[in-house]
Amino acid sequence: MKISKKIAIAAIPAVMALASTNVDSKILLMSQEGWEVSFDGAANAFIMKNSASDAPSTSGGAAFTPDAPAGAGVIGSNDDTSIVTGLLPNVWGMTLKAPTANGLDVSARLGLYTHMNGGQNSLGNGEINIRETSGSVAGSFGTVLVGRSLGIHQSNAILSDMLLFGVGAAASAGNSNTTLGRIGLGYLYTDFKPQISWTLPALGNGFGAKIGVFDPDDVTADTAAFSATDKSSPRVEAQITWNGDLLGTGVGMNLWVDGTYQNTERTAAQATAVQGNRSHLGNGTAASPETDVDSAGVGFGTKLTYEGFSLVATGFYGTAQGIRGQKTQGASTATHALDDVGKERKSYGGYIQGTFDFGQGTSVGYSYGGNYLKKTGSDMNTTGVMNYHIMHSGMIWHNVTDNFRLVAEGGYTEKAWYLADDDQEDSFGGVGAFFFW
Repeated sequence: MKISKKIAIAAIPAVMALASTNVDSKILLMSQEGWEVSFDGAANAFIMKNSASDAPSTSGGAAFTPDAPAGAGVIGSNDDTSIVTGLLPNVWGMTLKAPTANGLDVSARLGLYTHMNGGQNSLGNGEINIRETSGSVAGSFGTVLVGRSLGIHQSNAILSDMLLFGVGAAASAGNSNTTLGRIGLGYLYTDFKPQISWTLPALGNGFGAKIGVFDPDDVTADTAAFSATDKSSPRVEAQITWNGDLLGTGVGMNLWVDGTYQNTERTAAQATAVQGNRSHLGNGTAASPETDVDSAGVGFGTKLTYEGFSLVATGFYGTAQGIRGQKTQGASTATHALDDVGKERKSYGGYIQGTFDFGQGTSVGYSYGGNYLKKTGSDMNTTGVMNYHIMHSGMIWHNVTDNFRLVAEGGYTEKAWYLADDDQEDSFGGVGAFFFW
């Protein structure tokens, strides 16, 4: 039976707007047969002022062009003003749910994401992408999802970040995608990936768990010949959570730990290149074959709430993850998962955030965090390798209505490179608004 018939004309009066600024915001259509279609989303825009200073021009005595993790912030000593979409793109989400049958709820999800950033002409170059396209089945066993959706590792860190509704890093006029928020400045990006994931039913005593297999990524080195791109196995990610009251004090507590693991084979040419390069680094002894790379990471955090106060503290440690979490960052940036001879880099970081709700829709928050790379032996003699990237951020927001939020934001980031003669500081500030449905 066609969907147009399922969503009968007689059902139109049943449309209702569940107006709030949480993830349940939606417009719901219901048919007499029990089918449901819901729509949800958000739109946002910010006007931002950015400036940068003290950008180094030399590292270890050699000239180099500093770059942030995949374009985070303005480069050099530039100043710019821009009107941008923030960390969240504009979203139009649609969910179709079948009538419950045999204790099963079956649904499909499509999420269209777009923004207005970039472009110097009337056509612009704003991108539209489909970050969510999935089907799921839920029952007494929990929920199984198949398709493209948000990842598991580091997902709680980004969903707990107040900058999810702000701009943060990369608020520059040249940016042609969404901004970074605190991605790469307190956590690794979880990304939207093809997956088969299982959210377990409630385990009791406040515990929950989720596990999934994911489409694997290339693991990129600063020198392309030393990368690992033969993806013969999927990536595995998992998360355990606990929600409850802290020792009966009335303080709400959410704890989580999550992890990721991926083994990536090198092609024969890549393995030969790595082995040949490392043979020259020894004492005449041939290097052992380097046929694969293990990428792994662990994340952890807590969110404490008491009346109007909220405190978030998170951290992570990873190997062959890069400084931002996407193992395939641009070749212009020495922040990849592997160094210029194909050795795994270690990365770590975290952030701390405090917010207070004054009531009447007004809240304020401050956060500080950063990501760090541990240099390898090769990095000690390489110019332009990122050392760390940190950010201070302050924000105030006011919910004018349940569907409309005003935001003011400001702060600065600092970037440092190994052997560089100067660090770089980027300051940013601006105002914007969100519309939710």
